[in-house]
Amino acid sequence: MKKIVDVSSYNGTVSWAKVKKYGCSGAILKIIRKDLERDKGFNRNYQACNENHINWGVYNYTYATTPKKARADMNLVCDILDKIDKSYFKYGVWFDLEDKVQAKLTKSQIADIVNAAQEIVEKRGYVFGVYTGKAYFEEHIDRKKVLCQNWWIARYYRGDARMQIAVNPNEKYKPTTANIAWQYTSKGRFPKIVSTGNSGNFDFNIMYREPFEKEGVKKEEKTEEKPKKVYTGSLPALKSKAYFARPDGIKTSKKRKDIKKIQNFLNWAIDAGLTVDGKYGAKTETAVAVFQELCGIRIDGKFGSITLTKAKTFKK
Repeated sequence: MKKIVDVSSYNGTVSWAKVKKYGCSGAILKIIRKDLERDKGFNRNYQACNENHINWGVYNYTYATTPKKARADMNLVCDILDKIDKSYFKYGVWFDLEDKVQAKLTKSQIADIVNAAQEIVEKRGYVFGVYTGKAYFEEHIDRKKVLCQNWWIARYYRGDARMQIAVNPNEKYKPTTANIAWQYTSKGRFPKIVSTGNSGNFDFNIMYREPFEKEGVKKEEKTEEKPKKVYTGSLPALKSKAYFARPDGIKTSKKRKDIKKIQNFLNWAIDAGLTVDGKYGAKTETAVAVFQELCGIRIDGKFGSITLTKAKTFKK
């Protein structure tokens, strides 16, 4: 199971090194626009993924209403892929089916469009999958007529609530049809801003396995995970009802040493990037809140006894 992002020019310039550092394992990149020109960020994004050793795939948001149009568009996608460096191209070609123009069609017509797109992509030697939303799938897809076996399904069970990359989604909300990947939020956030567009928000996804190839199942490479360790630095001592918070943490100097310990811990635990100055300012408060969300405890930005207990047992 991996966390990946899907990205277009709408996300602006992305710092892929930071994206990887914060725990993102891959990306699905928009490759062409409605006018069939390359997405303005595609070249920059796939090149940066290669440079940072990040596995990637591509998606085409389709406006096709006929099999002929689907074939033509996917041939164009494959033409682009044929000519570029695919050193870390691993997640295949995704047919993004969610527009209102297809919603007007019958299930049989939609099946013909998807099957036509799949035919082209697989003939050209690439792995094919379909992305769509849970409701769109249930209303417009006839699985008996659509041949595709790779499904990436969107379901935002928390609505517009922000979700940090380190926080895992609640699996009970995973769509049953999402056998390859689940897009669980469009308000994904990293500990620090890593892009110039979309207000720093990203689509976050869980990829459960790599897509099936036409001939069968593609074996997923197994990598040995390093054992996680607890924090070895020092943490402050706190009584049961005591806590550090704003603005007291700014005004007092007696607590500065303890606040520095908290800041050092947060920099280790979530790569908060805090200046270790012993001042409990807005950035420290935000970092504490991110850590609390990660641990599944009350989010108030105050470093109290419960947060301290979580810090002592937190492993990375």
